[in-house]
Amino acid sequence: MKGGSVNLVLYTALAFLPGAVFAVAAKALERWSRGEGRSRGATSAGSQPVGPPIERLVADLRRLGRDYSRIAESDLPRRALRLQSVTLAYDDTLCACCTALEIPAPGRPPFDPVQRLEIEATLAQRGLTW
Repeated sequence: MKGGSVNLVLYTALAFLPGAVFAVAAKALERWSRGEGRSRGATSAGSQPVGPPIERLVADLRRLGRDYSRIAESDLPRRALRLQSVTLAYDDTLCACCTALEIPAPGRPPFDPVQRLEIEATLAQRGLTW
């Protein structure tokens, strides 16, 4: 019976390991997206900025806007899902722009159209155009 109990323990470990790895990875991704993993010295004057450069973010906003228009005017399969994906990417890029310009976080995507418009107006007031 010793071999059977070892197999049972091994089976149990293998059954729960993927779930545990996924839970740890999800928690780490959530902490990273909130910026909790950054060191306290990262905000000092001599440090490098965290995140992509604002120029790249603006280019992403332009590209995502074009993608949304192209998909909305097309008859591609699963168009609603594609539009939702592009909208989420656009909202995420708006959040990254807010972070880059040190604007208080507007919340977590997805945003409703009014929230999105308010965020865009705030970014435009800071001189961002796309």
